[in-house]
Amino acid sequence: MRYFEYFSEQEVRRIHETCLRLLETVGVDFSFEPALEVLKKAGCKVEGQRVFFPPRLVEAQVAKAPAQYTLQARNPDKSVVIGGEHIAFIPCYGPPFVTDLDRGRRASTLEDYINFVKLGHASRSMDITGGMMAEPNDIPHERRNAEMMYASMRYSDKPFMGGAIGAEAARETVEMAAILFGCSEAELAEKRPIISILCARTPLAYDDRMLGAIMEYAKSGMPQLISSLSIAGATAPVTMEGTLVVQNTEVLAGIVLTQLIREGTPVVFAGSSSCSAMRYGTLSIGAPEMAVNTAATAQMARFYGIPSRGGGALSDAKLPDAQAGFEAMMSQLMATLSGVHFVLHSAGILEGYMVSSYEKFVLDDEICGMCKRIKRGERADEDRLAFELIRQVGPGGEYLTQKHTFQNFRKEIYANIVEEKDTYANWQQKGAMSIDRRANRKWKEILKDYQEPQLPAETDKALRRYIERKYGA
Repeated sequence: MRYFEYFSEQEVRRIHETCLRLLETVGVDFSFEPALEVLKKAGCKVEGQRVFFPPRLVEAQVAKAPAQYTLQARNPDKSVVIGGEHIAFIPCYGPPFVTDLDRGRRASTLEDYINFVKLGHASRSMDITGGMMAEPNDIPHERRNAEMMYASMRYSDKPFMGGAIGAEAARETVEMAAILFGCSEAELAEKRPIISILCARTPLAYDDRMLGAIMEYAKSGMPQLISSLSIAGATAPVTMEGTLVVQNTEVLAGIVLTQLIREGTPVVFAGSSSCSAMRYGTLSIGAPEMAVNTAATAQMARFYGIPSRGGGALSDAKLPDAQAGFEAMMSQLMATLSGVHFVLHSAGILEGYMVSSYEKFVLDDEICGMCKRIKRGERADEDRLAFELIRQVGPGGEYLTQKHTFQNFRKEIYANIVEEKDTYANWQQKGAMSIDRRANRKWKEILKDYQEPQLPAETDKALRRYIERKYGA
């Protein structure tokens, strides 16, 4: 499949060279002494917390990151390839609130988190269970990561996202994953069952928590998204090109650190930049500029030969309404058409990363199914052109009752989850339900019918003992 691109090869090279110039002459702040020591030893000039990167060092280290790798699932049939022609969809991440049509908007709990793990597990389009899909505000802060990791490990056998709130959460995630797979940490580095997201503090800085986690995961050989969320008109220039330069500079700096810690550490070139809604002074993720950045991020990642992250079913809407629908499809489809490999926030996000919606999760899952159908591509070979069939049916014929149709329609035509395609009369007889109401009914059905993947009892006990030793029963 050909990819949508904004920039010529010459423009991509100009963007890259601008970033190298910034890294060398302006630098990036690193507020973590161990990181400063690593970078200084590698030949970077360090003044206080400011790090200046030699261009040759940047290019040499970025070239060491692999172009493709596999995240191994507890169920081998659900392992996920990151890179190449593959695309992976991952649910919402980070919201402190949840909403549904029955109870409205509220602070999320561990029960909500577990529900979203189950929805992600049951989804036919979500490839990775997710990370902090709904922050469990009813769990003490220091214990939250362990309980979320346990839920991800128990209630799904897909790969999952690790903790990203500092070195301790990263270390905890790796140790629990080793228990889950019954292996040493050295063996875990070959399996790569987890991936995490570590973000710059834009503009042009990294804080100690993110740097601690970056270094911990890199030491363990675990894949990680090195991410930037630059906001055009607020934390970056108002032009999308200027925002891309800030984002690109931050991501390159982070990737250099990962490779200096452990050469060949798998990374994802992760862009999530957008613009400010200038009338309100807020971040807007449902803007067309977000989709522009998604395509630009994918193109820059191809230039470096590294898997990309961008897009998602993103929206600033407060409800799973028409705004949520058109914003989500715009961003998700752009990620698909531009060649993004890792699409975070593919299901459930509302209100600019603040809210996870049960109904929108189901509706976005529908969007993801459509996008995967588009991503699958087509080939104009003799069989698919169907000349013989068309000749046999001839003018004025029909194809509905043809054997060819029965043999192929399930794999050729996308089967919807909640879309309404029946006649108006039949729709009325079924209750004339709006799509958000159908989504409300659907997520409840999914949770009711959910079947927990088998986790060996001894492994489950070992994970609980690990948590109880650290935090108490």
